[in-house]
Amino acid sequence: FIRDMNDGDLVVVPHASDFYVAEVVDPPTYDESKIDEDAAYRRNVRWLNNKNSIPRSLARAALILRMDIRGTCANASNLLPQIEECLEIAEDGYEPEFWNDLQMNLIENTLEEMREGRLEDYGFEHLVREVLINLGAKDADIVSRNKDKGADIVATFNVAEVINQTVAIQAKHWQPEPPVGQNVVDELKIGINAESADLGMIVTTGTFSEDARVCADEFFNESGIKIELVDGKLLAKLIVEYGIKSN
Repeated sequence: FIRDMNDGDLVVVPHASDFYVAEVVDPPTYDESKIDEDAAYRRNVRWLNNKNSIPRSLARAALILRMDIRGTCANASNLLPQIEECLEIAEDGYEPEFWNDLQMNLIENTLEEMREGRLEDYGFEHLVREVLINLGAKDADIVSRNKDKGADIVATFNVAEVINQTVAIQAKHWQPEPPVGQNVVDELKIGINAESADLGMIVTTGTFSEDARVCADEFFNESGIKIELVDGKLLAKLIVEYGIKSN
């Protein structure tokens, strides 16, 4: 925010179930009186959308995932069209209409079907694998139970056709209660090390506890390896937006 951003760049600030968008308007300044608050370096911004928040439900899945990165800044320059789209919808005054209602209903129905329908644990792993493939994974292999070292699926994403990123994934076909806890994050940490993965991901039909989120944040701070937490609602949104193949 201080070193890399330029005047005119947009800043997305998550806040609970909403987010704010601002435009950088000035170079950084230094306020020595704020050293104790670890906020000595500052920049002025102009809050867009009349300083009003925007519901996360208006954002596409990729932007929601990027906003889930906590404790640090994340580059979202590749998602600028999605940010501008949210601003346009919000500034025009969001009113429920057919396509929004249709998408929300599809998401809710997909989530209910994953939780209550004919889907068992092994089938859920195949579902997650298909989602990963549709998100751009070059390979996504389900790890057999006798070789499971903390990762249910190992996927490879090719970045710019130059760099391969290995992702270790835990797939948990759970109900909302109890939430996925710290113990699952600890299992995945072992899997990340065993697979020499660059990124971790826990995908569930349920929810995550605060302990799980804190544990994932601490692991990132210690290792530099991000663990993405994809809950049931976000998974359903990914399926609706990116689709899956029927086998």
